[in-house]
Amino acid sequence: MQVANCVVVVTGASAGIGRATATVLAEKGAHVVVVARRAERLETLVADLAQFPGERLALAGDLSDTDFCHAVVEQTVAHFGRIDVLINNAGLGHKSYLADLPLEHARAILDVNVLAVLATSQAAIPHMRRQGRGQIINISSILSARPLPNTAFYSASKSMVTALTRGLRMELRNSPIVVTTIYPGTTQTEFHDSALGGDGTGNVAVTRVSAEKVARKIVNAVEKGRTEVTITPLDWAFVHLNRLFPRLGDWVVGLFLVKGK
Repeated sequence: MQVANCVVVVTGASAGIGRATATVLAEKGAHVVVVARRAERLETLVADLAQFPGERLALAGDLSDTDFCHAVVEQTVAHFGRIDVLINNAGLGHKSYLADLPLEHARAILDVNVLAVLATSQAAIPHMRRQGRGQIINISSILSARPLPNTAFYSASKSMVTALTRGLRMELRNSPIVVTTIYPGTTQTEFHDSALGGDGTGNVAVTRVSAEKVARKIVNAVEKGRTEVTITPLDWAFVHLNRLFPRLGDWVVGLFLVKGK
């Protein structure tokens, strides 16, 4: 798919991977719909993207509200006449051992990380079918392949995103809609600082990649129609070797566990 003149919705666009992805898309001439809770950040982003070709539409709201999820798609189609690509990037992080996990945090994570992905996808599919083309890109995580201490429920939510995305791809295999899973590793964003829960005990010491690098991989997935994308060779190894050698994975991850932030 040519990115220029595409209508692309990016959720979680106020910071991090979402903001970087919106920027790369705008650089390439896409019409970008940016979605997040923080209206003032969206306004700043739209102003920053004014230097690039294409239109912008900012939609502020809470994706834990499924009515808002549907409204994002409907307002996009009402404004542009179509929706070519949906990038479900918004997500909540969590740092807490499962024994101490507040259930209200668990519900909040499921609402944003899983149900919002499902709701926006359900809203977009009929329009993409009518258009005869479209792509749904869901941002999972390498942690969907291996839960870590202190992030296990977040990992579980991303495992659901991975399963949901693969299932959707099979269900839409005879349609003109491409369905893509992206597996970022540890990224240089404020995501970890804004996570719900504890103090970061039990995190893994690894080098973080830039949000822009992840964004360019996402945009490349649009251009090439890719369906499963990891960001670095280390991420690929983390995702795939854990399935083949789980005990070895336990040992390697244990070597890199650190205390504190």
